[in-house]
Amino acid sequence: MKSPILTFCLLVFCSSSLFSQTAKTPTAEAKTSKILVGPIAGVNYSWSSFGDSDDRSTLNTKPVLGFHVGGHIAFKVRKRFFLHTSILYSSKGRIVESKVDPFLRSKQTYNYIDMPIVYTVDFKGNLGDNKEFKYFLGIGPNVSYWLGGKGNLYNSELNELVMPELDYKIVFKKDETTLKENEMNVSTPNRFQLGLALTAGIEFEPNGLNRIMLNVRYELGHSYLSKTTDGVFANNLNYQEPLQTRNQGFRISLAYLIDLKVEQRKKGKSTIKRSTRR
Repeated sequence: MKSPILTFCLLVFCSSSLFSQTAKTPTAEAKTSKILVGPIAGVNYSWSSFGDSDDRSTLNTKPVLGFHVGGHIAFKVRKRFFLHTSILYSSKGRIVESKVDPFLRSKQTYNYIDMPIVYTVDFKGNLGDNKEFKYFLGIGPNVSYWLGGKGNLYNSELNELVMPELDYKIVFKKDETTLKENEMNVSTPNRFQLGLALTAGIEFEPNGLNRIMLNVRYELGHSYLSKTTDGVFANNLNYQEPLQTRNQGFRISLAYLIDLKVEQRKKGKSTIKRSTRR
């Protein structure tokens, strides 16, 4: 746990230092600095990795599709170097199947607020006929807050009881004596979670000002969903959902970013023109 937290703090400190140093130095590069903001959305392809050796030996996990949507902001901190961050509503999840119980299939969908903080470097590419594009590579921490979720469960126990699939929602820290039939309780959830993000993408500037950004990101979670307890169901079900797991997955995102610095310069020019005419 100490290593990812240290990495996170170091990345944020370095990025903040670079940004503040650029802002304080009145160079020509600083005068052309960019602040890009805009919407971002895309799809998630996520799964989990088991931390417990017994779970790894008896269970399999499969990926599920999800989505993310939110706002994105990027700061130019040096020539070719940008600091990117987003605030995203995101859905992740996994499917758990058993090597022992042929009936077991547990699908869960988790809802998160994600804040990736990624430091990138830009490169130039050429499509021919003097058509250029930019591509970038980056790395940084991902901070997540677990909002909740839902799931669907079927196993040999439900099969023997001649019961249908169990659809449920995920709740936190609830008294198990008051747990409803359609709920799974996580008594000690790890709702704040850290991870590492690796990203690559391409950028286009159709009008020479704003950007269309397409990127692929691999996210490697470090924090367990719960380090000490599994998910518990009502009706005295023996099955407990393994939660000593970490989220992993890929994101494909599309963003449209507006350069605020350009918009400010445009307003300044229009004001100068009007004052000159008078």
